[in-house]
Amino acid sequence: MSVKQVELTAVISATFAANLPANNKVYATIQLDPALPAVGQLQVPVAEAWVVDDLFVAASQTPDTMLEFFRNLVESKFKSAPINGLIVTNVARPKPAPVLFRGADIISIVAQNLAAIGASAATITAYMRIRKFY
Repeated sequence: MSVKQVELTAVISATFAANLPANNKVYATIQLDPALPAVGQLQVPVAEAWVVDDLFVAASQTPDTMLEFFRNLVESKFKSAPINGLIVTNVARPKPAPVLFRGADIISIVAQNLAAIGASAATITAYMRIRKFY
C-alpha cells in the first residue's frame, strides 16, 4: 500500500461585528471547496493526515488580523503573524512551520482583530494550503 498525497487550498473567512473594539476574537469559517458551505469546525477523515503548510492573503485585509489554529477545540497549534504581512506577493512573508492534524482531529480557527471595527461589519479572507495524506 502506498501513501497518496493531494494538495488543496482552503478559504478562511472571519466577520467582525460593527463597532467592535480592537483585540476581540471571533471564530473563523473554513471552506474546502466552493461548492460546499463554509464550516466553523473541520474534522480530518479518520484514514487521513493533514498538514497545514502555508497561510497567505491575496490582498491587504481590513482589519489586520491574527489567526490561531486549534486542534480539538482546545490545543493551540499555531498563531499567525498579522495577516497583512502574509500577502502572497511579499517575498519576505513568514511561512508557518508545517502543522500536523491526524485522523479524527477537529480543526478550528479563531481570528483576532488588531484594530477597532467601524460602523459596518468587516470580513477578512485568508487562504491555507493543506497537504492531505491518505
